[in-house]
Amino acid sequence: MPSSVKRQIRPYWLLAFGCVMVLALLGITYTHSRMNAEVVALSDINQKRIDRLDQLWVLLVDAQASALSFLLMRNDIYLEPYRSAAARLEPLMASMNFDIPPGSDDHADLQDLKRLVDAKFQYLGDMLSQGKAPVAVSEEHGELGKQLMDEIRVRLAILKARREKAHQDLENMYLARAGKIQYVGYALGAASLLLILSLFVVQQRQVALRARIQELLKTENSRLEAKVQARTVELSNLATNLTTAQEAERQHIARELHDEMGSALTAAKMDASWLRRSLGAHVDDSIQERMLRLIENIGSTISLTRRLVDDLQPPLLKGLGLVEALRSLGQQFEIDMPVEMHFSEHSVSLSPEQSLALFRVAQESLTNVRKYAKASKVELSLIEKPGMVVLSVRDNGIGFNTENIELHGHGIAGMKHRAQMFNARLVLASCMGQGTRIEVHMPI
Repeated sequence: MPSSVKRQIRPYWLLAFGCVMVLALLGITYTHSRMNAEVVALSDINQKRIDRLDQLWVLLVDAQASALSFLLMRNDIYLEPYRSAAARLEPLMASMNFDIPPGSDDHADLQDLKRLVDAKFQYLGDMLSQGKAPVAVSEEHGELGKQLMDEIRVRLAILKARREKAHQDLENMYLARAGKIQYVGYALGAASLLLILSLFVVQQRQVALRARIQELLKTENSRLEAKVQARTVELSNLATNLTTAQEAERQHIARELHDEMGSALTAAKMDASWLRRSLGAHVDDSIQERMLRLIENIGSTISLTRRLVDDLQPPLLKGLGLVEALRSLGQQFEIDMPVEMHFSEHSVSLSPEQSLALFRVAQESLTNVRKYAKASKVELSLIEKPGMVVLSVRDNGIGFNTENIELHGHGIAGMKHRAQMFNARLVLASCMGQGTRIEVHMPI
């Protein structure tokens, strides 16, 4: 079994062991309480048995004293203790017979005691029936009465000694069992202490393990963050290089279109116009019409080339600045829908690269509005604030969900990167059915 699995199982074994120990302590407590109750009950029973032996002796002494007092005083009032003892004798003997049932070790002694007590009361009854005073009692009868009392005293002493010994044996047995339970309690207490120490050690190890894991996670997160930052810098540099290369390629293409193709088209238009004028009436009307159409097509191509050049490298941006370039861009866009423009009254203090980045963001935003927004109105503004310039493009189109913005193509990603190149902040806010707002906060 792997060590990690063992570490996971160990606390559960400790918990199970702790539950078993708690149950054992509860069992010992219950057993000890039950033993106390049993010992108290048995002690009470034994004490009552001993008390009944003492009561029997008291009854005999009272009966003998009452009989002697009557013989001396000849007054029936002195016979009340005798009569009371005789009445209480039978229930008391019945209880003692219940205390010492047949088959027990002391039952034979109890029967002898009962026989002696009956003989003693028979002796007292004979004395009362004859009405003889003690001095008149024969020496033989006197010796019989004393002998009976002595034998009864001996039997009672034997039974009482045995009852007391049984009571002492019960106490000794209880003390022995209590001692064993006490040792078991000590053992459980020591085991509980060891369990607490084990749980403490396990907890400390878990705390140390968690701290170690947190430290490893922190180190790994730092390493991953550094790696991600390095990759982000690399990607940002790559994107910057691609954007710079793209702008350079646009400038190159614009120069080629303007210089080479523009010159060629202009020369072709001039040659076609010269041919049309030179031939004049020497050709029929169909040829004149075709030559005129050729001149118009060449002019349209020249216009298209100029527009391509303007899109690739806006001439107003370099010559008149960002504000005029954005105004011209908005005026071109007004062919499709109304554009409400708000610009700073004076030129903004931005580098050519910053101006180009803002112009491209505005150009891409208006292109997206034309393609996807289904808007009826667009707001284009460039406002200078303390320390920054804010470009804003707002439409009242259908909007889109910005949660999965990476699914909306590379245009928005390109705008974000152009803003990040100059530490600017791009704000994109859109909601379904409520239009879209794009802002770039460019620091000066």
